[in-house]
Amino acid sequence: MANPFEKRATEYLRDDTAFLSVVTPEPLHTFFEKYAKDGTLYDRLAMVIGTPGSGKTTLASLLQYNTIHTLLNSPNHSEYKPLINALSKCSIISQNNIKVIGCRIPMESEYRDFWELPYSTEIKMGLLKSFLQSRALLSWIRGLENTAQYELSKIKIQFRDGAEVAENSIGGNDCESIFHKASVIERVIYEIGTALIPPPENQLEEIATASYHPFDSVEYFLINVHDTTQKLIPLVMLDDVHILHPKQLSSLVTWLARREIKIARWMLMRLDAQTPQDVLLQELNTDIGIEVSSQIKKSREITYIWLQGDKDRGARRSSFRKMAKSMADKYLRLMPVFSRQGLTHFSDLLSTHATTLQQPTLRKLREKVDKLAININISQNIRDKFKQDINNYFLGSDTTDNGEDIRLAMEHIMLHRYMNRVPQASLFDNAVEEIDFAPSKPINVKAGLAEGARIYLLHEYKRPYYYGINAVCDGSSENAEQFLQLAGELVSASETRIIQSKSASLTTKYQHNLLVNRAQKIIQDWSFPKYLEVKRLCGFMANKCLEKSLEPNASLDAGANAFGILQEEFEGIPSKYPELAKILQFGVAYNALSIKHNHSTKNKLWSLIELSGPVLIAYGLTLSRGGFLERNVTDLLQALEGP
Repeated sequence: MANPFEKRATEYLRDDTAFLSVVTPEPLHTFFEKYAKDGTLYDRLAMVIGTPGSGKTTLASLLQYNTIHTLLNSPNHSEYKPLINALSKCSIISQNNIKVIGCRIPMESEYRDFWELPYSTEIKMGLLKSFLQSRALLSWIRGLENTAQYELSKIKIQFRDGAEVAENSIGGNDCESIFHKASVIERVIYEIGTALIPPPENQLEEIATASYHPFDSVEYFLINVHDTTQKLIPLVMLDDVHILHPKQLSSLVTWLARREIKIARWMLMRLDAQTPQDVLLQELNTDIGIEVSSQIKKSREITYIWLQGDKDRGARRSSFRKMAKSMADKYLRLMPVFSRQGLTHFSDLLSTHATTLQQPTLRKLREKVDKLAININISQNIRDKFKQDINNYFLGSDTTDNGEDIRLAMEHIMLHRYMNRVPQASLFDNAVEEIDFAPSKPINVKAGLAEGARIYLLHEYKRPYYYGINAVCDGSSENAEQFLQLAGELVSASETRIIQSKSASLTTKYQHNLLVNRAQKIIQDWSFPKYLEVKRLCGFMANKCLEKSLEPNASLDAGANAFGILQEEFEGIPSKYPELAKILQFGVAYNALSIKHNHSTKNKLWSLIELSGPVLIAYGLTLSRGGFLERNVTDLLQALEGP
């Protein structure tokens, strides 16, 4: 079969069983579990906001009734145990019974087309709302009828108190009548919306413009299962609502945010549909900038679920690694060429045996370090202590990348740090005696020093740096689509090796080259709004970070991969520099940049503008977070003035 890493799951896995085989439970725990626990996930409007490839559509597809029904009735029940547990934590199922009946409505162009109809705003929005409600009702009822094989006569609808009038408007209180009326309304309005020449407003059929408000009246579905009555909460998920006209979107948010609506309703959208202020300051604001009625209290009546952000980043990176590894393993099992080889884990394809320097190059590095030691006139005692400290570090470390080249590069950095921390006169005034002078600040050997050495070897001697499953995960910047793009490149190369009767395992050098080439291709393929300005900004930042990272003393250990702007100054960007704000907005919205707020360093709070994984890989920068250059808005503006 074709490489599944090259497509999204929702694009090629049309069968529910195949879809479930590649879905992982981690996003449910990470993004939705806490809202299910505090009761804000189903009793009000939920806005689910994320970048392209963050998993919005996959999650919505998973929570559809037919998918959950397939899951609970699958013979592979034990294999799906982690997913079932996650769904239970999110109150989707309980004791193997479905509690929420979900339907996903993709907001494709036909919904946006309603705004172009030659009618008043009230009529256009009325048609759109009736169309959405009829489709949701049909989806819920068809799910129960076709998926679970329930007869329409056995399905009951419970209406909320005081909804008797609305009950009559949707076709009565039995599912057959309700289904029939919803079908007629859907057909009539669809014909209006897709007509080459829409009928005049005064000639619209009465059923299309009449009062029709099932969302206002329906509370839940009742079905009989083994002589027991089961209650199902309806959930409608409007996917990709950013496609709508802004006024359509505003009207829908105002409508769905009303507390009188008892059904669960989610709106899923991309970050670029927000205002620059919402995107850049998302963790500092409590809502989004979509205009709604002043009667709607956004913070109380809307739940905002951001599928990215700067909170709990360590836990989020760990969670993404777990999810990405699980997803990659499941995708790999779909490819017969690997199954026949008994290869079921993606990490098995990736060698982690470090590619060390060849002896001639290693000899040059050794001579370089010895020459530096002689030039700074350091005593043999201190140098021996440096070597012993390096040895002790590796004795207590679980890394296997501890060859002589790494040790020499670490010593090279330590010698430069020593040179910066002792009085210069002590180093160079005595040309005969070696200097045994304690540095003003201890030179500690930690993981950051080892990473700095690896970055040095990458740029000075082309030693591979990006390899192994964690590098692929971290290079994806917690974005599933970017992970699949990077991983797919490695899987294709491994598949080719198997076909050529070679080992499926990829050397670290091969992995590194493939990932760098793929990262460069990802950047080259950027085509979103303001992408040229974003590319210019990223290039400027990356070159400045690289310059800092390659300082001989590796002052930031592994180096820098971000610009830090004082928090107060950053918060003023949307109002003072609107064009810059838009550029940053689209950079964040399309996975080129990310923002980390309230980063505390030197008793100051900073907003970090971090480069994404593909940019870091393309420019040879560390994937470790935290290292940044102190800058201001003027530096960002300067970057945009360049070629």
